[in-house]
Amino acid sequence: MIYYKSKKEGCTYMEKRNYNVDLFRSLAAILVVLLHVLLQGGILENTSPSSAKHWAAWFFEIAAYCAVDCFALISGYLMVGKSIKLRNIFKLWFQVLSYSLLITLLFFAFAPESRSIKSLVLSLLPVLSKQWWYVSAYFALFFFIHILKKAIENISQQTYKKFLIVAIIGVCCLSPVLYTVFYIDTFTLDNGYSAIWLMIVYMFGAYIRKYDLRERITASRSLLGFFAMIILTFAFRIIVYFATERIFGQAKYYDMLVSYVSVTILLSAVFLFLFCLNIKIKENAGKLIAFISPAALGVYLIHVHPLIFEGILKDAFVSFIDKSLIAMLACVILATLAIFAVCAVIELLRIRVFKLIKIDSLCIFIENKLKGLYLKVFKS
Repeated sequence: MIYYKSKKEGCTYMEKRNYNVDLFRSLAAILVVLLHVLLQGGILENTSPSSAKHWAAWFFEIAAYCAVDCFALISGYLMVGKSIKLRNIFKLWFQVLSYSLLITLLFFAFAPESRSIKSLVLSLLPVLSKQWWYVSAYFALFFFIHILKKAIENISQQTYKKFLIVAIIGVCCLSPVLYTVFYIDTFTLDNGYSAIWLMIVYMFGAYIRKYDLRERITASRSLLGFFAMIILTFAFRIIVYFATERIFGQAKYYDMLVSYVSVTILLSAVFLFLFCLNIKIKENAGKLIAFISPAALGVYLIHVHPLIFEGILKDAFVSFIDKSLIAMLACVILATLAIFAVCAVIELLRIRVFKLIKIDSLCIFIENKLKGLYLKVFKS
């Protein structure tokens, strides 16, 4: 059994590692890769809406679309009852910087056509330059986590529930309509690519942990809820696509629910999370999952680096379309797992290297120095 230290009410105790969250994190990373194989890989854009391959690929895409919301749910879930450590944001910064700089330098060395002063400068400022939008949004979220935690700790369950209901109705239902039909981003959510949206999903994740929704919804019902949301989103896309094509002469508004801020996509992430939380994981399988899980963010950082994303993955899997439907889907799955596996191995090696050069100790040192500076400035 794997345990980790945690502090609560002034006491230090040993807490069982949650293999279920590790499983959910790893699954979310795989879904992120699947999204990019289908879209960035060129499959969705190069299949005809009149073909079964197009709609089969879109079903996979919709099923995977909750991946980003999944990561935000994990952040909210894990921070309940935990102290905020500044060192964690420094560890993340070193991780992001290492991939940003290393991948850029590798392209400079082996792909001369990619060389530019701009890409080199941006590689030194990966968070500020939004090379990875999720990382930049998470950094913004981090500075508000303390306030969010205080709110979560002090508001009543009734008030908390009302907030989530308002978020679902006012944001998840209204925002996609305004954005898709009128091109108005009323809540500045940028279709989910924003820190504000991560904060909202964070609150959902924290609610699941604080009020233990896992105990109220079984694994089978959670899985049923997940597929219900996927099928609803998929059916909406098909119906609106062909209905608007007949009415207006061209298809429009059909992607209204295919959005990170969509109520069906958010609920699909919630149901998938509850499903994973309710799975009974054996010890040996749990240890393997716990070993792989820390590589999840690295998988994202590697394959979504702009030079790889645009230079290697762009239309890389269009050839899959020439195969039969079953063969195409099999190739999509194999390509997804292969990218995940390669990136995970690289990330696990990066983790080992960082341990050898004691990056964690450096982050703790920086944290302590900043705390000391804070005390001198604000409590003098």
